[in-house]
Amino acid sequence: MSESFKANKFKYLNDPPVVDSPYSIKVDRDKCIGCGVCIKQCPCQTIEMVPRDEASNQQFPACQYQCPAGTDIRKYTAALSREGSLEEAWKIITETNPFPAVTGRVCPHPCEGGCNREGVDHALNIHGMERAIGDYGIEKGLSFAKPEKSLKQKVAVIGSGPSGLSCAYQLARLGYNVTIYESDSKPGGMLSSIPRYRLPDYVVDAEIKRIVDLGITMKLGVSLGKDVSLDEIRKEFAAVYVAPGAQGSTALGIKGEENCIYSGLAFLKSAKQGHPLALGKNVVVIGGGNTAIDAARMARRMGSTVTILYRRTAAEMPAHKEEVDAAVQEGVKINFLCAPVALVNNSKETLTCLKMELGPADESGRLRPVPIKGSEFNVDFDTIIAAVGQELKQEGFNSLLGSSWIAADSLGLTKEKGIFAGGDAVTGPSLVSEAIGAGRKAAWTIDAFINGKKAEWPAKKEIDYSSVPLNDKKKISRNNAAELGVAERLSMTDAEVNLALDGTQVVAESKRCLGCGLQEPKFTGMGYFGKICLACHNCEAVCPQQALEFPHYYRVAGGRWAYDFNYPKPGQGIPNPLMLDKPVPLSEIESQLTDVEKVIYRRRSVRVYKKDPVPKELIKRVLEAGRFAPSAGNCQGWKFVVLTDRNVMNELSASTIKFLSIFTKLYQGKDPGRTALKKMLAFVKPNSIDQRPMVAIQALSTPKFGDSKLDCFFGAPVAILLLTHRLHISEPELGMGICGQNMVLAAHSLGLGTCYVGFVSNALNLDPMTKSKVGKKLGIKWPYDSVATVLTLGYPAVDLAKPVDREFPKVEWVE
Repeated sequence: MSESFKANKFKYLNDPPVVDSPYSIKVDRDKCIGCGVCIKQCPCQTIEMVPRDEASNQQFPACQYQCPAGTDIRKYTAALSREGSLEEAWKIITETNPFPAVTGRVCPHPCEGGCNREGVDHALNIHGMERAIGDYGIEKGLSFAKPEKSLKQKVAVIGSGPSGLSCAYQLARLGYNVTIYESDSKPGGMLSSIPRYRLPDYVVDAEIKRIVDLGITMKLGVSLGKDVSLDEIRKEFAAVYVAPGAQGSTALGIKGEENCIYSGLAFLKSAKQGHPLALGKNVVVIGGGNTAIDAARMARRMGSTVTILYRRTAAEMPAHKEEVDAAVQEGVKINFLCAPVALVNNSKETLTCLKMELGPADESGRLRPVPIKGSEFNVDFDTIIAAVGQELKQEGFNSLLGSSWIAADSLGLTKEKGIFAGGDAVTGPSLVSEAIGAGRKAAWTIDAFINGKKAEWPAKKEIDYSSVPLNDKKKISRNNAAELGVAERLSMTDAEVNLALDGTQVVAESKRCLGCGLQEPKFTGMGYFGKICLACHNCEAVCPQQALEFPHYYRVAGGRWAYDFNYPKPGQGIPNPLMLDKPVPLSEIESQLTDVEKVIYRRRSVRVYKKDPVPKELIKRVLEAGRFAPSAGNCQGWKFVVLTDRNVMNELSASTIKFLSIFTKLYQGKDPGRTALKKMLAFVKPNSIDQRPMVAIQALSTPKFGDSKLDCFFGAPVAILLLTHRLHISEPELGMGICGQNMVLAAHSLGLGTCYVGFVSNALNLDPMTKSKVGKKLGIKWPYDSVATVLTLGYPAVDLAKPVDREFPKVEWVE
């Protein structure tokens, strides 16, 4: 035994002094995403989430990470939730996106697809808030602050679409003299093609004017390759950003189409410019993208019957689902799995189509449409609108081309020095927010280039809670804006379909934000017991980011509760089955281990489960492993009760907490009466009066997450009760322990998680009320009237199959 080990059965009968307390945890702030799963796994609830003094600059919340424009959504929702002003929120958004009223209307909000709130109820209504904030900026005439300094360098931007204007905006804010060249008579690029029912003119005009008012020179009606060459521009400017968009339309490739088929872009522009094309009664729209849907909805507003022909299924449709649903509501019919092949005898009235079926995936990742031979059918029409793709008008940009598009990297660098490019001209048709983001990155790159530096866009880590149960968060209804009814939409061609959130709704919606990444775990201890715990190291193992280190062991140097252990330094107590001079990560030696060893070293108790039910076949396999456990005298003195009834589990959990709380309340005190009682119990019930189970019992009643008591089964879908036969031969505790261990190892090897729940067995064995109320429902009666233990069973919500440090018990060799 070590010199420091001084066992004495009459010393420190209760509240023994714990070496190395108070405990603490070490958190790597750049790795920790504040998911709180460490608290849910902690059996003592001695860790809690506390606000960070500042967020990590190495991470983005999922919403911002998924936002192509890079908008700091978390920051502006935090400002609003603190009763901040809409103007403050507008200033935060426009740091990265000068078009909040535009994107709040037309962006399909990929930010909401990443929103971690989806794991609680519904994603934050980010686009609704953004639109309302953007509208506020227009209504109040908010303007951008002029740059503090004016630089002598001049930068040219070719194209006044979202990408070009975004780049110009960011460069102007830095003080550069920016000139925009636009071939059209009005700025806006592709924004000018979006119907007014989605994007009113005044919104586009106001947000563009605000950018130009920074001192930007706008030259309209100037076409590259016709009025001026790229070489002429580059001689005058320190750098050039090329963002002409994808203004050309892809042809169908069928004979005679040039005589009777309109392009989707041409149709939309003509309608918006006040001289719409004559459509007739029956309009056929070909395509499945946003332009096709916009054209179909506009044609409906002009009184036509509209049918969309799309060669794939709804699942492959690239158009935004919300817009597709709106089109169907408005009476647009969609025929899937068909494609046009010819105009009948060059007719202007009948189109021949082929039915299609889906084959292997193509380069886009979507299933390829394959024609079905002999499946021709005809469609009558008055007008055909083709919207099957967009192209770059290449004149003037030939030196920059890769294939069909301009070749540039993610930061806008092209093969020609001083020439940068981005937006649809590089990527092909994409989101407005992607174009804005490309312009912003290019401005960053251009600034670095002019200053003789290398541009490096900082990589960020996504704060993703998709694998973490968020059942402790309170559900709050999402604030949704109203929309016009179908009859109103069709009778008022330009009326906006989607209305705005009001200011009260915006603030209420901001308060639904989880503030991802703004909290971190801290060891705060538990009331009477102070800053100690079981030292199970599960908080380390459960952390998906490997951001947490718990460097302590539960160590009592002397008295009744002392153990004769060697306590290794962090990282030196991990499994070392090959007895190497220094332990190495298990992954490095796993190939040399047996399957049984791998399970033993990786299996951890699981307290965070998925809601998915466990198939009965897997439960039976776990029970089968218990059936073959060795026992004294081969008596097999056990019986299994499989519990999946959630109502019974809830009743048993509540009854267990109520019963055991009596003991932890009695324990928490140092007055003479309680001290005497604890000393007596130390002899009557020596295995239970230790402060470790007492702090864990207290944790059941006062958890550090959620707003209710803990579930003794941790939300697991299955609990297995191991009942002991009263006449179990020899050592029943040993036999039942081996049986339970067989089951937990089998469960782990099957991808399931388990946890021993001794508290429930204590309540069923010791509390007459629990035994009478719940015990009968579980079939607990003589001779199987003693519950050895309870095992939870379910799918782990987070990977917990990680080795942890363990103490070294002394080994004495008698040879």
